[in-house]
Amino acid sequence: MSLKSFFPEQFDQLKAFFISATEVVRQLKIDPEMRPLLLKALGKMDDDKDFPHALTLCSQAFKEPVSYFEGLSEILRQSYEQNAKSFANRQIKLAPPVAPKAGMKAPEKFVRYASSLTDSLPGEVGSLVFVLNPDEIADPQSFRRSIGYLAENIRSHWVKFLVLDSRTEPVLDGIERIGAQTFHLSPEEIEKRVREDLQSPTALSAAEQRQYKGMLAGFAYSNKEYDRAAQLQRDWASDAERDQQPGDTASAYYNLGNTLLARGDFAEATEVFCKACNICVDHKVNGLAPFVYVNLGVSLHRLNQFEQAFAALKVGRDMFKAQNHRAGEAFVVDTLAQMYVLDGRKSEAERSWRYCLSLYDSMTSSTFKDVRKAGRDDVVAKLKNLGVSIDQGRAEATQP
Repeated sequence: MSLKSFFPEQFDQLKAFFISATEVVRQLKIDPEMRPLLLKALGKMDDDKDFPHALTLCSQAFKEPVSYFEGLSEILRQSYEQNAKSFANRQIKLAPPVAPKAGMKAPEKFVRYASSLTDSLPGEVGSLVFVLNPDEIADPQSFRRSIGYLAENIRSHWVKFLVLDSRTEPVLDGIERIGAQTFHLSPEEIEKRVREDLQSPTALSAAEQRQYKGMLAGFAYSNKEYDRAAQLQRDWASDAERDQQPGDTASAYYNLGNTLLARGDFAEATEVFCKACNICVDHKVNGLAPFVYVNLGVSLHRLNQFEQAFAALKVGRDMFKAQNHRAGEAFVVDTLAQMYVLDGRKSEAERSWRYCLSLYDSMTSSTFKDVRKAGRDDVVAKLKNLGVSIDQGRAEATQP
C-alpha cells in the first residue's frame, strides 16, 4: 500500500466521524511528534471554503472538570457573540447561552448549550468539532470521566469531540461509546511503503521522489548503513540540483555531511558542509543555515582545526541569535562544550555548559517548557559526568 494513501485514508475516517449520527467522541491515538503535523492539516481543512464543519482547537490544561467545562462554555459563548449578528441577517436565530439555573453544574450547562446551539445552525454549516488537545492532564481519571460524560450526554449529533490521546500510554482506552482511531505507521511500515513507492516512480512527483530518497537515507543512517545512506543522499542532492531546488539541495548535502561525519570521513564531510553553507547563504535558506555551520564546526574540529571550528560555530550562533532562537544558541554552546571536553579543557567546558543553562533559564514562555526542561536536564547530566555539581563552586555563566 502506498505511503501517499495513508494520510487521505486517515482524514477520510475523520470526515466520516464529523457527519456520523451515532458517534460524538473519538479518541485519536497519536505520538507527540505527529501532533503538530495533524493540527496543521486540520487547520488547512478548516480553511477550505468547501469544508462545511467548524473546527475549534482547545489546548486548555485539564486540572479538574469545573474549570475545564467552563473554558469550553466560554469558547461557545465567544462563538455565539461573533456569529449571532451575521446569522440574524440571514433570518437564522442561534440558540443563546444557557441561562444559569440553581443547581446546574458546569458540565451540564455546557452539554445543554452545545446541543442547543449546534441544532440551531443551518444544515449547510455541518458539525461543530472541538479538537481537545490539553497541554496537561493533572487528573487522568477525572479526565476520563469528563470525556465519558460528553459521550453519554451530548444530545445533538452536530457537535463532536476529537480527543488527541497518547498512542503508547492512552488515557481514554476502554470508555464505552467512544470511537478510536490510531494515527500511526511504524518505521518499518513507512520504510516498506517508501521502497514500494520508489519502485513505481511515475506515481510520484519529482519532489516526492526526492523526499522519499531522503527518508530511505534516514532509515539507512539510523541502522548505521552509512554507505547506503550516503549513496541515497548523493542521489537526492543530484536530483535537487537538477530540479533547481536550492533548499532541498542544501538539506541533502547537510544530511550527507552528517553521514560522512558518522562514517569518520571528516575531510569529505567538511567539503560537503561547506557546499551546503554556500547554498544556504546564496539562496537565503535561513532555517537550515545555522545547523549546517555548527556541524561544519564539528567536522573541522575532528580535523584538529579548532580555530576554524570555533569560527564556524560563531557564525551559527550569530544566525540563531538573529532569529531569537534561544534553544539554537544553547545547541551551539553545548556543541562547543563537547569540543572542549574532547580536548581536555574541563574549565572551558564547564563555563560553556553553565552558559547553556542560563540560556535555557531565559526561555520563560510556557510554549517552550518541554524544550527548556529537556535541554536543562541534558546539560545538568553532562556537568555531572564532568564531575561538576551545579550547586558547587559556581563558575560564572559567562559567554564562552
